[in-house]
Amino acid sequence: MKDAKLIPVTVKTIDKNGFGNISLQLIAQQGHALPTYSPGAHIDIFIPEIGPRQYSLCSETGNGDYYEICIKLSAASSGGSHFIHHHVKPGDNLTISAPRNHFLLPDARRYLLLAGGIGITPLLAMAEQLTSQQIEFELHYYVSNHRQAAFLPRLNAPALAKHTFVHCSDANDSLRQKTPVSLCQADKETQVMACGPDGFIECLRDAMQKHQWQADQLSFERFSNTQPISLSDDRVFYIEVNSTGKRYFVNPNQSIAEVLLSARVDITLSCEQGICGSCITEVIDGIPDHRDCVLTEEERAENTQITLCCSRSKSPVLVLDL
Repeated sequence: MKDAKLIPVTVKTIDKNGFGNISLQLIAQQGHALPTYSPGAHIDIFIPEIGPRQYSLCSETGNGDYYEICIKLSAASSGGSHFIHHHVKPGDNLTISAPRNHFLLPDARRYLLLAGGIGITPLLAMAEQLTSQQIEFELHYYVSNHRQAAFLPRLNAPALAKHTFVHCSDANDSLRQKTPVSLCQADKETQVMACGPDGFIECLRDAMQKHQWQADQLSFERFSNTQPISLSDDRVFYIEVNSTGKRYFVNPNQSIAEVLLSARVDITLSCEQGICGSCITEVIDGIPDHRDCVLTEEERAENTQITLCCSRSKSPVLVLDL
């Protein structure tokens, strides 16, 4: 992985934040600085012997004084949340990436923000920005029960509380059971922003389709990629590195990223699921077969970018700006 943008940080504080969640405040080590960021951004934390894991930034401000992340201890954890919950303590040093943001607030007159569980993290930062800008919005936060809700002090702050609705599944108030009134009538001037598990996102998409919202009115971030990453009938193709003219053969059981890394081509790689955007690379020639959850439909249609970790090629050769 390229390391030009790695930042050494120290864990300033760790606090419980709803049942099963902890919040960490990270500060830059001496001689380094934290870049500013916009709501929706995330960072990688590099975990020893595990690798990078992505977490949304949810600091009260994005001015770079500190970064805050909130991490749920997941039963399905691949090691990241378990390590941070059980082994990281205040004063520890960590390495993070600079913020990346593929979940920006698009321009709109009003917004509906829908969070499923720990998906509240990027949406909270968006809600606080919209509050400060006096832009109309609603925040709908879905949890299993009230004790699992994170950030309640911030959500209950006077300026934000009047926009916020907490829905608990144990009170028969899940998105599947009840659709918010504001979602029941499509409004062309409203943008819907959502973050949560796959089932939550699919339920929201179904509700929006039922009530005749346009597909481009939804922007979302999900926890995993449900697109097929490798199929037995995937075709073979070549990757050409534009700077050298060298071509590399990609088998059906290989990803573009694997082939390039084996050839010692310098690329950035993080989640390897097509959900973080760190490996997005410019396409000079050829037609990508997009299998990510990062690029918008408009960006996919342009055929000028590709995620190296999971996407493939529809054309025999794909020339990359590397």
